[in-house]
Amino acid sequence: MDTIKPKHKILKWILIFVGIIVLLYTVYFFYQVITIRNQILSGNYNWEQYGEETSGAGGANISARTYDVVTGDDPAVGALNPKITIVEFGDFQCPFCLKAFPIIRTLVAKFQADVKLIYRDFPLEDDHPLAKLAAQAGYCAQAQNLFWPLHDKLFQNQDELSREAIINLAEQSGVDRTKFLQCLDSDEARAEVEADARDGYRAGVAGTPTWFINGIRVAGVIPEDILEKIIQELIK
Repeated sequence: MDTIKPKHKILKWILIFVGIIVLLYTVYFFYQVITIRNQILSGNYNWEQYGEETSGAGGANISARTYDVVTGDDPAVGALNPKITIVEFGDFQCPFCLKAFPIIRTLVAKFQADVKLIYRDFPLEDDHPLAKLAAQAGYCAQAQNLFWPLHDKLFQNQDELSREAIINLAEQSGVDRTKFLQCLDSDEARAEVEADARDGYRAGVAGTPTWFINGIRVAGVIPEDILEKIIQELIK
């Protein structure tokens, strides 16, 4: 028995050490969450660190106010009665929107009972000449209740967004080709995309992606772990 006791003691100390590490990490995690919450509510959170990862004129994060950019007719996914509403102003040719795409889709799916995502168009035509056509395609897919399948395909195939490619992706998403083509170049589709962009400019959007999290403007690619902590705390 004497030869076994030292092994038990070593195992016991290992378990104690692991327990201390887990406890310290948990305390640190909640400290971060509380700190982020307080900074957000006070308007002092350093969103500017994410603004470099945007297309266009860059980030536009510093603001002491919130913005009402929520609409009822733009594509939305997630909670019907959300605790958190995230409005994205995006561009289908924007590489930073592509980088953020799996992050936001993953987290909205994870918190679908509490979070709602609304997508609005902000095509940067000077940098991305096919972005407006892709945005119009999204509008036309939305008319057939197929926006999100096309949204995902457009980002997954961002390197090839010619007119014909966009039409093919729309067909793969299940649209009626005839109705889709009638809509694609219509004044109605162009007007809707341009209206989104105007609303974005009024709310200080300067580049993509730009998010409004319960009205708080945040530009750039927010790391998944940070965005998840923010969502968790705002849900509370």
